[in-house]
Amino acid sequence: MTAFIEPVMQYAHALAVAVLVGKVVLLSFVVAPILAKQLGPDQFGPVVRRLFPAYYLLGMGAATVGLLSLLAIGSLRGLSASVLGAGGIWVVILLAESYCRSPLTPQSNAMRDRLKEQEQQGDVDPVLQAAWTRLHQRSLCLNSLVLIGGLCLVGMIRQFS
Repeated sequence: MTAFIEPVMQYAHALAVAVLVGKVVLLSFVVAPILAKQLGPDQFGPVVRRLFPAYYLLGMGAATVGLLSLLAIGSLRGLSASVLGAGGIWVVILLAESYCRSPLTPQSNAMRDRLKEQEQQGDVDPVLQAAWTRLHQRSLCLNSLVLIGGLCLVGMIRQFS
């Protein structure tokens, strides 16, 4: 039975890494820049608001599959330093994706809505603008962290094959 389970878990782990890195690269370097160039701000915002919950959910799913498959590999082979290290990376990725999906994105959306109202009235609160900018930068940093974690997992993939 182990002869069947281990290759399946190796495949699931590799697939989770591929999905994670692929989703970050596709959205960050292809989809978002194209949408930003093709859509006006009034169109871009609603599209991105629909994309991000699914984007983060996909990352959470990949992290869950990656972590569970890695734990299965570790239970079959023993908990080595590489399994523990990769497991730690998966946990960080899962936490980052979960935090970005909720509460970060809803908070950012609510602040952006208030800022839009203020812009229409011609009086933008600089404190609110700075708070939104910080949330947006936090999401960019966490997205970069997820990408770096995913690339580290790509580099470790041979250890689990």
